[in-house]
Amino acid sequence: MEEIKTEARCPNCNEFLFYLEADNDIPYEGKITIHTYLCRNCSYRNVTIERHDRDSPKIIKFKIKNKNDLKTIVYRSPDASVQIPELDAEISPGIASKGYITTVEGILTSIREKLTIMGDGEDVNYLRQRIDGILSGAEEKITIIIDDDSGKSRINSGRVEVISKE
Repeated sequence: MEEIKTEARCPNCNEFLFYLEADNDIPYEGKITIHTYLCRNCSYRNVTIERHDRDSPKIIKFKIKNKNDLKTIVYRSPDASVQIPELDAEISPGIASKGYITTVEGILTSIREKLTIMGDGEDVNYLRQRIDGILSGAEEKITIIIDDDSGKSRINSGRVEVISKE
């Protein structure tokens, strides 16, 4: 991988930045190009990822029926939103959104952790209790919905419903 000295300056120390570019194939996403600006003086680094492959836009629905479903693997692409309508919860992609691989349990745990910034109101505590109940194996049924314009997201279960958006 060749480094190219640029005319751009480091925002930390004002030295010249170097540019590196690398192509890769990664699971779930396909071909990507990693663009890196690097400062050799202070180790500042700015990395962006350009994705080349796209599938057809889709919506994926998965009904959680029991505790075993919590272990189901989920890949959310950087373009995708995740909704759980029964909990009135949504995870939306932001400008610096990254994809991730987790489980249904991981998604619920993440939502529960985010509730701490919302305080201790009655509604927040009730939602926290519902999530705790689902995580401990209560039979409350919920649905994970992934809306993905890149079409790259996946839920690893034979019970998913995939709806084409085209």
